Amino acid sequence: MHKFLLLLFPFYVFAQKDTLRNKALQEVRVQGIRSEITSDPSKKVYQVGANLTNLGGNLFDVLGNIPSIYVTSDGNVTYRGNQNLTIYFDGKPAGILSSSRANALNLYPADQIDRIEIISNPGAKYPSEGSSGILNIILKKGSKTESLRINSNVGTNDKYALSATYAKGFKRWTHLVDLNLRQNVRNNYQFLYRENPSAFGFSQITQTTNEINRDYNQSIRLNSVYTISKDRSIGISLIGRLSSDHNSEVRYNQSEFAYAADRFYARDADKKGKDRGFDLNLSYSPSANGKIDFLWIQNQGSDANDFFQHYYYGDFDTPNPNIPERFERSSASSSNSTFLLQGDWTKSISKLTSFEYGFRFNSRFFENSFLYEKQKEGIYERDNKRSNGLTYEEHIQAAYVSYSHKSNLFNLDAGLRAEATEISGDVQQNYVNWFPSFSLSHPFSTSESISLALSSRISRPSYKSLNPFISYADPLNLNSGNPSLKPEKAILFELSHLKDFKTISVSNSLFYREITGLVGRVRTFLGGDTTLTRYENISKSRAWGLENLTTFSITKAYKITLSSSVFQTDLQGLINNTEVSLNRWNWNSRLNQQFKWKDNWSAQISGIYQSTQINPLGIINPYYTVDLGLKKDLGRLSINARVNDIFNTQKTIYDSRPFGLVNDLERKKETRIYYIGFSYKFESKKMKEARERRKVNEEEVDLEDD
Repeated sequence: MHKFLLLLFPFYVFAQKDTLRNKALQEVRVQGIRSEITSDPSKKVYQVGANLTNLGGNLFDVLGNIPSIYVTSDGNVTYRGNQNLTIYFDGKPAGILSSSRANALNLYPADQIDRIEIISNPGAKYPSEGSSGILNIILKKGSKTESLRINSNVGTNDKYALSATYAKGFKRWTHLVDLNLRQNVRNNYQFLYRENPSAFGFSQITQTTNEINRDYNQSIRLNSVYTISKDRSIGISLIGRLSSDHNSEVRYNQSEFAYAADRFYARDADKKGKDRGFDLNLSYSPSANGKIDFLWIQNQGSDANDFFQHYYYGDFDTPNPNIPERFERSSASSSNSTFLLQGDWTKSISKLTSFEYGFRFNSRFFENSFLYEKQKEGIYERDNKRSNGLTYEEHIQAAYVSYSHKSNLFNLDAGLRAEATEISGDVQQNYVNWFPSFSLSHPFSTSESISLALSSRISRPSYKSLNPFISYADPLNLNSGNPSLKPEKAILFELSHLKDFKTISVSNSLFYREITGLVGRVRTFLGGDTTLTRYENISKSRAWGLENLTTFSITKAYKITLSSSVFQTDLQGLINNTEVSLNRWNWNSRLNQQFKWKDNWSAQISGIYQSTQINPLGIINPYYTVDLGLKKDLGRLSINARVNDIFNTQKTIYDSRPFGLVNDLERKKETRIYYIGFSYKFESKKMKEARERRKVNEEEVDLEDD
């Protein structure tokens, strides 16, 4: 903790600048350090390229740098204490998120991302999915000029990334081609200690897992837009993906059971998987006030796992020949498709009043086949208990209307969205929901405003959380879905105030969230030393708190961004047959310091602290992490270096004792990583002339500032 506090460089420096100096800084502010985070009454915008620790990284790194966002090692993204934050790419679903969320976040390159929008209180025109709001990832688009940028990145422990982005504009056409090759290898560690009281006696389990994850990813993105006329355009975007992984895992298990001899065994796993797919998006804007989108996502996946379980005496060095070795294997194939048709229009009634309306049809299809086999006398035989298959279909039909009135005194938005959900296949559900929304903002001046927003949201269970079949990948820790799971329903309220001073920008938000039918993973004891973890509706949760974002432009070459949030979380319900009522204050803070020098050197140091959190699996212990980035611009060539998690402090620790269980879990991914990267941009003659003009202007401003 003391290392994090050392980052709190004194903020009083900005107050010692005189008025004339502040005025000069205000005039050259755009020429200095780019703002990392900006706010308006409807959303917060995070500029990915403004953070040096994102260079050459992936989406996991980017999200971990956003204030109020917490990313667990298994890919769950938490915002303001809630994991149901819907992730979109350019306002629509993305096929890369259909597989493992952790793999998706680690594989998607940061180089393709322009900015990320956090919409904490979405209006009626947005899909209702996500009880804590929407995280919208805006990808980079083409330009009117011609350019080619090559990026390469090398990290410790065999981490490599290479990307090339080509953009070209020709009359009414705008094109972009993006190629990415990425290899990511990480060493992971997990420790589990559990006590199992049951009708079969008392047992203690100690489990240590060492894992090496090897991920390989190739992708291509094509984006093309044709401008038919001033207000009409047509566009096509295609993302193709091909990824594979090879994970090696060794899990050492020690089981002490009251009515049986102690067991010591190691379970080796060799896991290989492949995924391929594409996202095809067609868009048509018939006018300046309308747009129609069609999206087709297709994914194919396969997995092959080999397991070898061998027994030892107590020291894990001497094999135990009295217990036969076990050879098992599994294979799985999956296919999923998504079809989306969406239309949005705006109808102006007057200069101040307008209506927005539209529709959205979204259908998803999933098929999964799973085969588990055991070896007997040298021959693999199908295990009917563990082999299964799942068919799942989800159809959502939605329509919305929204009223907007803008004036010098206030801005008003009120809307209503209706969604009908039909789930068929091996799981059957049908329901209709209405989602009202309301927002009101008042601008005191061009630099200050206050706003109020209210909306209702829903979080539908995923097909994985509805899958009734049990996963036996870890025989001591079984997992399954719940076909009876119902969606979460949420009410969101937010009161925000924005104020820009000469060198300081301050945003404060007071928020409240209430969720009914809260979904959580609940662990229950089975016979002996085995547990089953599955999804349950565990009653309700409430959270309220304050979020602050402050940016200090101390000098042209030095900027500080300080963000923090403090909120209270209540968790109430029946967990593992125990009535749980927990109330806890949580807080997190992030300090980012950016430096820029005249000879094109820039640097950044950032620190994050996350306090204790409430989770249905237990209390998550606090952690902190510090990152460092450095960049040197040499014209069209730039060199960057960064270190993630300098002090190697980022880990996830669960403590379930407040729930009446003894189930301690510690997960540690490889997070302290050293990177070095290079970026070179080939540019056209027009771009070169524009860059030289910008350089002359900046030099003139520097002279005036001196």
